[in-house]
Amino acid sequence: MSYRLKKGETLGAGLRRICRKEIEGAVAVASGEQKTGGAPVHEMRKHLKKARAALRLVKKEIGTGLFRDQDHCLRDVGRLTSEIRDAEVRLQTVRDLQGISERRHRRGAYPKLETMLVMEFENFMAAFAEWQTQAIPMLERARKNVDCWPLDHFDCKQLRRAVQRSYKNARKALACAQSSPSSENFHALRTRAKRLWYELRILRPVNPVVLKNLSDDLDALGSLLGRAHDLSFLGDRLRRDERSSEWGREGRKLLAVIEVSQGDLQRGAAELAEHFFAERPRDFGERIGGWLEDWENHACPSIPEKLLA
Repeated sequence: MSYRLKKGETLGAGLRRICRKEIEGAVAVASGEQKTGGAPVHEMRKHLKKARAALRLVKKEIGTGLFRDQDHCLRDVGRLTSEIRDAEVRLQTVRDLQGISERRHRRGAYPKLETMLVMEFENFMAAFAEWQTQAIPMLERARKNVDCWPLDHFDCKQLRRAVQRSYKNARKALACAQSSPSSENFHALRTRAKRLWYELRILRPVNPVVLKNLSDDLDALGSLLGRAHDLSFLGDRLRRDERSSEWGREGRKLLAVIEVSQGDLQRGAAELAEHFFAERPRDFGERIGGWLEDWENHACPSIPEKLLA
């Protein structure tokens, strides 16, 4: 897999390669060169998230100006398709809930809602049909800028500090969600936990077994938070004009289901996150740093080894 460090390359070169590869993947999806199993918009946005996670690891080293330009460019590409993706998520969430109802022998629980959301999705698809023509040149520019990252002296201590910051920020977001359990605070926890998940995937070779387990735990956490966010997102859309619509009765019925399900998912996520983030950030960072140093010492041949090669 390309989304991880490799032996035989410096940390700086590895992170450049990873980010460049993800941007190239986004270009391939946008241009139609890469056929995807899912929706092109969704696949492209995954590449963008992975690229931005790698970029954030070198934020301090490349400087605020270069980081901001690069990050904003990738963010703006994502915004070109945000309306399409949002409509797609709302539609898929209703279909998932529809499937649950059918398994409980309640067929066609939300037909008017589904019809409305299909039309909404198709309208956004038509309105933003030319998103690729804007996205591709922006992505090409971002790809070229990766080669300008000044990372010749980037080392494992700098990388450890970056990952430790992500862990600390996610831990703070958890505390905030626990003290004030709003949809916004749980979404902030999801965003920060997912960023850390991407970073641990990059680092996996430095301790494959432990980091796979940590990544799997974060993936499970992200899944719970993602489902809760999708329900909240759909709920906000239903509340917007439920009284003036022909699907108002279905919407009110579904809102009751959403509120119960969302609360259950958030509580489950909070319990899992509390267990994952029990360790102090400094201790977590020291563990990561130790693995990085050991891996770097074994990954890079010594000067005598180079001379004998």
